[in-house]
Amino acid sequence: MLKKRLLTFSLIICLLIGLIWAWNHHINQPTMQNKTILKTKEKSSLATKPTYHTDHNLLVVNKKHPLTQDYNPFKGALDTNNPDGGGLSENANQAKNEIIAALQAAGFPISNQVSGYRSYQYQTTLYNNYVANHGQKEADTFSARPGYSEHQSGLAFDLTGQNGQLPTDDKMYKWLQNNAYKYGLIIRFPRHSSTQTGYIGEEWHLRYVGINNATTMNKKKISTLEEYTGVKGGDYHPDASQDQLAVNE
Repeated sequence: MLKKRLLTFSLIICLLIGLIWAWNHHINQPTMQNKTILKTKEKSSLATKPTYHTDHNLLVVNKKHPLTQDYNPFKGALDTNNPDGGGLSENANQAKNEIIAALQAAGFPISNQVSGYRSYQYQTTLYNNYVANHGQKEADTFSARPGYSEHQSGLAFDLTGQNGQLPTDDKMYKWLQNNAYKYGLIIRFPRHSSTQTGYIGEEWHLRYVGINNATTMNKKKISTLEEYTGVKGGDYHPDASQDQLAVNE
C-alpha cells in the first residue's frame, strides 16, 4: 500500500514539473504571430533606403548607371560646360550660388564660375582628350566616359579657383566636409572612396541632394551617395549590357 502511494505521489510530482517546464517554455518563446511581425519589421528597415523614385535629387549616375545621350532635363547648352550654372536644376543652382558666396566669405579664392552641366557630346570630346593625353586606364580614374558623367544630371558642378584651376586645398576640403550639407550639397567623390564611387577624390565636385538628405548623410557620417542609396558603384562592368540606366534604379 505504501509503495502504491509513493508511486502515485512520484507521478504527480513528475506531472507538475512537466507542466511548469511547458508553461515557462511557452511564455519565453515568441508566438508565430510575433515572429512574423518581427520579420516584417526587419524587412521594412532593410527596404527604407531612399531612392530616385522617392526623391529625384537622389539620382545616382556612376560607372554602372549611365544616362541616355539626350538627357538634359534643365536645358543646358550642349557645346559648353555651362560655367554660369545653366543646365542645373533651380535648387542646385541656388545652392551653388550660396556655397560659393560662403566659401569666398571664409577666405577661399573660389571663382563665381563653375563647370556645370555637360552634354553627352561635350563629355565625349573632354574624355577623348584625356584618353589621348593620359591613356584610358588613367583617364577612367578621374574622367567619366560619355553617358556616365554626373555632370549630365544637372545636379552636379565643379568649383574652380580664381586662378582657373581646380581647388585642392586641404582646409577647403575640411570646410566642405563640415558645411556643404547646410546647402543641400555633398562632396560627391570624397578622398579614399574610389571603391564605392569609382573615381579618385575630387573635393571640387559637389552634388546637390537636398538639405534633408545631405543633413542625414552628415549626421550618420555617410560619405558616398552609393552607400546612402544602396546603389551599386565601383568600376565599369566588363560588358555595358549589364548596366542599368540611372533613372531606372
